[in-house]
Amino acid sequence: MNQSNDTKLHKVSLAVLVALGCLAAPNVYAQETDSLLEEEDEEVKEVVERIAVTGSRLKREEFSNASPIQIISGDISRELGMFDTSEMLQSASQSAGQQIDNTFSGFVLDNGPGAATVGFRGLGAARTLVLINGRRVAPAGVGGAPTSPDLNLIPSVLIDRIENLFDGASAVYGSDAIAGVSNVILRSNVEGFDFQATLAAPNEGGEQTILSAMYGMSGDNYSFNIAAEYNERRSQTFAESEYVNECTEFVYEGDDGNIYGDYRGIGPNTTPPDACDIFPLSNRMSIPFFGSVYRTEGSTNIGIPNWSDSTSGLGNAAFFPGFVTEVDTNGDGIIDNAIWDGNGDGFLDFNFQDPYYSLERSDYVNSRDWVSPLKRLSLYANGDYLLQDDNDTRIFYEALYAQRDTNVFSPGGQFFESVSAENPFNPCGTDIENGIDCRAGVGFPYGSQDVQPIVSIRGDRDKNVVDVSQYRLVGGVQGNLGILADVGEGNWTYEVSAIYSASKGDNSIIGINEANLLNSLDTSVRNADGSITCGTGSDGCVPVNLFSSNIYQEGGGTLTGAETAYLFDSREISTEVKQTMLSGYITGDAFTLPWNDQIVPLVLGAEFRKDEIITDANPVAAEGLLWGYFSDEGADGSRNLKEVFFETEAPLLRGEKWAEELTVTASGRWTDESFYDPETTFSLKAIYRPTEWFTIRGTRGTSYRAPNLRERFLNGTSGFATLSDPCVVPNAARISDPLDINSSETYDAAEDQRAQRILTACSANGIDPTSLGLQTDTQDRFEAGTSTEVSTGGSETLAAERSVSETYGFIFEQPFTDAFDLTLSATWYNIRITDSVAEPSGGFIVNNCYNNIDRPDGSSAFCGSINRDATTNRLQSINASFINIGLEGSEGTDFNIYYEQDFVVGENELSVSLDVQATKLKSAEQDILGDFDDNFGEPTFPEWRGGARLAIAYSDFRFNWSTRYIGKGEADEPDDFATYAPCDGLDVLCRPVYYTASYYTHSASINYSQDNWAVTVGVRNVFNEAPPKVDDSGVFSTRNIPLGVGYDLFGRTVFGTVSYSF
Repeated sequence: MNQSNDTKLHKVSLAVLVALGCLAAPNVYAQETDSLLEEEDEEVKEVVERIAVTGSRLKREEFSNASPIQIISGDISRELGMFDTSEMLQSASQSAGQQIDNTFSGFVLDNGPGAATVGFRGLGAARTLVLINGRRVAPAGVGGAPTSPDLNLIPSVLIDRIENLFDGASAVYGSDAIAGVSNVILRSNVEGFDFQATLAAPNEGGEQTILSAMYGMSGDNYSFNIAAEYNERRSQTFAESEYVNECTEFVYEGDDGNIYGDYRGIGPNTTPPDACDIFPLSNRMSIPFFGSVYRTEGSTNIGIPNWSDSTSGLGNAAFFPGFVTEVDTNGDGIIDNAIWDGNGDGFLDFNFQDPYYSLERSDYVNSRDWVSPLKRLSLYANGDYLLQDDNDTRIFYEALYAQRDTNVFSPGGQFFESVSAENPFNPCGTDIENGIDCRAGVGFPYGSQDVQPIVSIRGDRDKNVVDVSQYRLVGGVQGNLGILADVGEGNWTYEVSAIYSASKGDNSIIGINEANLLNSLDTSVRNADGSITCGTGSDGCVPVNLFSSNIYQEGGGTLTGAETAYLFDSREISTEVKQTMLSGYITGDAFTLPWNDQIVPLVLGAEFRKDEIITDANPVAAEGLLWGYFSDEGADGSRNLKEVFFETEAPLLRGEKWAEELTVTASGRWTDESFYDPETTFSLKAIYRPTEWFTIRGTRGTSYRAPNLRERFLNGTSGFATLSDPCVVPNAARISDPLDINSSETYDAAEDQRAQRILTACSANGIDPTSLGLQTDTQDRFEAGTSTEVSTGGSETLAAERSVSETYGFIFEQPFTDAFDLTLSATWYNIRITDSVAEPSGGFIVNNCYNNIDRPDGSSAFCGSINRDATTNRLQSINASFINIGLEGSEGTDFNIYYEQDFVVGENELSVSLDVQATKLKSAEQDILGDFDDNFGEPTFPEWRGGARLAIAYSDFRFNWSTRYIGKGEADEPDDFATYAPCDGLDVLCRPVYYTASYYTHSASINYSQDNWAVTVGVRNVFNEAPPKVDDSGVFSTRNIPLGVGYDLFGRTVFGTVSYSF
């Protein structure tokens, strides 16, 4: 018989696959003699006689289990180019919802920068329990309060397989196992040395190198394994990526079915319009009642040295002949605007599409990380020792240490601080040297004015340095309980174990200290001798000139050495998470059923767990002293859980007519969490097999999740988000005198396109939607978009989540011929969570209050979370702390097909297998304080996800072809067709693209194996399939690429692996 590596192990995996209807990826075997096959079958039987699978502590002689389980082979995953644990898990069709991967480095995450997590059934990572070798993994990360295990800390090359359980499993595993359980099984029982080297190279950037070594030895009464892995992935920058290397584009669909992207609202320009969004615009200055003017070194068209303007109001051409030109902005032949045209050529005097102004187009900003870099060192050891006493006592242990470094480069942040009229550098200060009346040049003298530079500074908040390490120690004792030999049917065994995990994360980022900046800007004065000083004279203050030419550079300016030393500060934060767990249980044969002599096993056990977190933030982090960066007051707290549990199984029928098997499994758990009343969870499972080839199975159980460390102990974080206030009068509905920028504005109801529910809701909350934001004699104008403080924090008043999970399905194993194997299965699932804990976003809170279809009268409970300025009624702050929102649920069906057939070709056997899995989502519901929302069909919740793998094995070769499918999706409530910039001036209406098309990606590899070495070469994303593009205004995305959906973000990647053992 020709055997692939790890033959016995993969036979065990295949047995589980067939019995459970799961889609493993088994290796292929060729038969030579019946006697050898029988010997191997006997060996396999010895392995499976007392085996427990994920989802149960019962040890069975058969693999029957009512729970839906999927087995992912580590070897096959790596042969298909998946070298990270997160890739292996997030590629599963059950991984719906937004998944946190390595493109989220620029966002504020629960586990901090550079982390990766997995969430099954679209219910989030906090509701998916992760195990290593069957035991709980503690959270790890940095900042605030990490909630979930960091998959980037799990050594991927050392993974033997991953067993995913897709039903609620709190009764077996305790809290958090609401959506499912992922059990990562690391390699063990290695004999001798094993070395492996892998290189993966995308077309451009993001190369990954993995080196691993493992040594194992065993004797009659012991085994020992030790392993090390080094994994380094270079970042892939925006410029290197084929998908995001240009800009954020306008992606609009017309009512004629075509896609439109060219931005037609810039005005006449020497450069034709393109699809690139020009925002964010940098190197500009905002002047009250004037708007933005732009840096034009050495020239001006409005009388302010080094500054020019773009557009002017219609009618101003007559008022400023020779300086203002009326133009047709959108090319429809109708004069619709006027521009400042200092040279009279009919074009704008500067180009918004120039990278000098359009920040995203600059080379410096495009050198930011698209996929963050990663360096990880992992050390792992396990072993056991058999005392060879009467009770077969076995002492076992595991030790895992992992450290990752993630240094994220993300330039492009802007800052815009107001500079007073008295500041000696302000070009619009008439009382200072070289200052002028900036509005006099356009005919409206005003005097000195405060101004606001809008710039980007290199080195400001653009380097995020993260270091996270975790160690995990497991120790325990197993053995027989001879003292209970006469209890029931005997075979009583026990296991007692202890787990201690500790992680430490450090994060630092350098940026501009806002207090120092304000101190410099507000106190700077010009002395009699012409020198400029600031501060008290003893506080180290350095005068900062925000109008110097070195500030206004493409991609970001620079500060002087003295300014840098005074302004730049370091934001430091450190997080420690500890988990201590004690567990013990006994299992044995309780009794036999009188009518069929089948044994009823029983498990009784108890667990104790303590979770602790301490996040220390320096004052810069805790008080939010960096300009434009959120505050993080850290977290501090601990909790413990005491639990007892049982599990039993009754094989009610065996070998009867129309009842080859009828088995019922029951389990229960009592949980006492230190801050909540005790809770009981249960699970009932059943298998009915009327014939050997058809199985019906079902499960129903309850789960429980007390608020985690973040939800309870987060001291508080706050940051600023630009939110759109629906109550502010739109620009189109404002009437003003174009020749007098100081004139009051009035409301034009005919041009107001807002829905009536918005006007009603605003009025119901004491806000006049027909006047908010209008300029008056006593009030400056403001627009809908406003920078708003959004704060969040833990809550001691949260209720614990409870859920009910049901699964029902069948397995069909074709009995008609021995020529091939064919297994079909389908499993329907339904999970319903009550008192669901959520952290609403600021944008969600505002829209739920004022633009709520279900509550058009403005009665949403979220309205109470919105605070406004007492004088202006402008949005001021949002309280987005954790709350119990109500019901959350997920429903759908998993489908599986497995086919395998052997052929004789020449003197060898050709084995072909096809493994198909798919998930059809039916609903992803949320009842948010009485407001119902179903995310079904959205880009992160497509109706269909699936994958297929074709394997062909011949002699020492194995060929793999894998296909992944992600169905189309569309965001809720797409905008109405209207005249937007991409279709302005055309005989068509358009709207942003809020939908994604169906997506396929393919991978292929060839493996060649010998007795002690193997080589694999392959290509991931063979056809270089690009992710679908959306418009950023409606779908969470970066440069039009939706994030967290599961698309391949590297592009075509060639990889190779060499392994050698001796």
